[in-house]
Amino acid sequence: MAQPLLAAVLIVKDEAAMLPACLESLAGVVDEIHVHDTGSIDRTPAVAALYGAIVTHGSWHDDFSAARNEARQGCPATWILAVDADHRVTADPGALRRLLAAVTAEALLVHVDGAHHAGPHTQLEARLYRPDSVSWTGRVHERLVGPDSSAPVQGAVPVSTLRLHHLGHATYADRIRRASRNIALGKLTLDELAAQGTAADRQQIARTLLDLGRDCIAAEQRQQAVDTFALLLELFPGTPEWSQANDALARVMVEVCHDRFCSTLVDQLQAASRPPGAGRGGGQEP
Repeated sequence: MAQPLLAAVLIVKDEAAMLPACLESLAGVVDEIHVHDTGSIDRTPAVAALYGAIVTHGSWHDDFSAARNEARQGCPATWILAVDADHRVTADPGALRRLLAAVTAEALLVHVDGAHHAGPHTQLEARLYRPDSVSWTGRVHERLVGPDSSAPVQGAVPVSTLRLHHLGHATYADRIRRASRNIALGKLTLDELAAQGTAADRQQIARTLLDLGRDCIAAEQRQQAVDTFALLLELFPGTPEWSQANDALARVMVEVCHDRFCSTLVDQLQAASRPPGAGRGGGQEP
């Protein structure tokens, strides 16, 4: 039997409602679908099996890369498309297969359209990869690396060939919930790095602080974001993470100042609209 060219691999937990539309969007795009369940109490495994997926079971250990690496075990495909239950796939299957058969890259960036409560946005994410060349690392905000932890050789998929639609931040509550989860995992990562002392990877510390600060912004924990970025700036001057943290900190401070200015302006307008001698409650001051 010929080796499959492309398989979709998902890690899921309690996604019975989201999963069907994702699996339907993969039909005709991939040769196999592997769904790794990390402890669902709903019908997620049964739903996956109903759609013809190969279902495996594991536990959730607060580590996205560990789950993704476990999920791909036993998958014989040359290429893996890493998707989640809240992704919807749009593809030109013929063009995608021709691309995968021709490229020499180890990983490919894919356009991901985010349905965000504050407005749509698009970003590039490494979602296609060769499992014999790279693996996942990072408890949260996981990324692909080579055997020596080096960055993989990357290419990009034309948006007309493949794009993903992400529904995970469609509501304000979704964003806060996911950001809060990521903050907890980021802090856990920092604790692990601190326990390593001088042996800890300094670039990983800087990257973790940067991601943590961004998650604090998403969770609207602005003071914690400011403190996190300030620590990164102090510890890692001149690094790429330092530059990104500096930009992010400036944006947070602008937002904080804008909010304070608006609050002050509202107070001034309310005061100006009150009759002379009236207090804040509308009554006469003594």
